[in-house]
Amino acid sequence: LRNMKLTIFRKHEASDEEQRFHTLFVEMYPKLVRYATALMADADEARDIVSDVFERAWQRHATLDEETDHAWLYAAVRNACLNRLKHLKVEQEHIEAVIEATRADMADNYRQHEALLRHAEEIARNLPEPTRSILRLCYWDKQTYRQVAEYLGISPDTVKKQISKALCILRETMKELI
Repeated sequence: LRNMKLTIFRKHEASDEEQRFHTLFVEMYPKLVRYATALMADADEARDIVSDVFERAWQRHATLDEETDHAWLYAAVRNACLNRLKHLKVEQEHIEAVIEATRADMADNYRQHEALLRHAEEIARNLPEPTRSILRLCYWDKQTYRQVAEYLGISPDTVKKQISKALCILRETMKELI
């Protein structure tokens, strides 16, 4: 049983192909990262791409030719970088399209909102007195019901009733527009 444990835990010895791949990796990884960084202008992205290329190389290491493996790695990194750049460009185009659509939507919403505000202001200007003055003092001049009541010499309940009347007229008239 003891000999079995030793056999199970014995260090895995690399085959000639694995050793060759390890040597290729140690030699080429830094070079390919520099190359990919020059193409991508992003070191993290470059390392990811080179790692992916080496993963693909490992999957086909038995078929990689020793005489062309460097060229294959450079070509694979270049193609992966170009594909990533194309993907980033498409993503950027989508982002720009979303931004433009949002701007257009915001502009439309802003125009609709402004039109509604203008209409509400027109309705408020056409309210009968003292409703119009009380509404202006409370909402435009930001005075409390008590302050408006003291200013006009009326009770706060009268101010409250006039505000209620104004809001009711505004709601009913604006309901048609919304």
